[in-house]
Amino acid sequence: MLSAALIDSASAAFVAGLITSPHCVGMCGPIGCATLPLGQSESSLAWATASYHLTRALCYMTICLLAGLIGSPVLGAFGAAPARILPWLMIAMMLTVAFRLDRYFPKPKRLGGLFQKLSRRVRNLPRWLLGAGLGAVTPLLPCGPLYLIFTVALFSGSLVRGAEIGLGFALGTIPLLALAQGGYFRYQGKISPKVLRWVQCGFALVAAGLISWRMIASDGAFGDQFCH
Repeated sequence: MLSAALIDSASAAFVAGLITSPHCVGMCGPIGCATLPLGQSESSLAWATASYHLTRALCYMTICLLAGLIGSPVLGAFGAAPARILPWLMIAMMLTVAFRLDRYFPKPKRLGGLFQKLSRRVRNLPRWLLGAGLGAVTPLLPCGPLYLIFTVALFSGSLVRGAEIGLGFALGTIPLLALAQGGYFRYQGKISPKVLRWVQCGFALVAAGLISWRMIASDGAFGDQFCH
């Protein structure tokens, strides 16, 4: 029997971040590349990139922390065990990404407008501060997978677990975004977007299948170890 402890929300969130990172490159990539100090030293490039990702990760973590804090008493009132809910929410998120169902999510226009307004204000800052500023306003983007991870954190049952989910997701999105910022995607013409999309879909389905198998194999769907 597999232990329920093997189903870890932070690691699942990291995998979810990796899977959704192609989407992030399309949406956040141009924003992240705006932090690059063109014509300056490699150290300036490193500082600008690091400040962007560090601030973005801290913001995701803080929002998910607050979501976990808000959701904890609600779950307690209904007697729901987060350990039973979280893995299935992660599965639902990965299936949503795999089949691109997030395209049909409503996009709050006010948040998008606020992002545009704030991002314009930070454009004139020094590069390392620009990176931090853009990282701080990135959560305001109308992003379906980001809304999903915030919702998952809401059902995490605690502020600590919520923070772990936010941080894990943010860390998962960094590798591909960092490659985009480093100029790797000047070669993207050699990679078909359709192929990349199928790869993303395949990984999402595999991850959802593995988590489902772990839950069922450990009696996680209905097992007593997942109840209060």
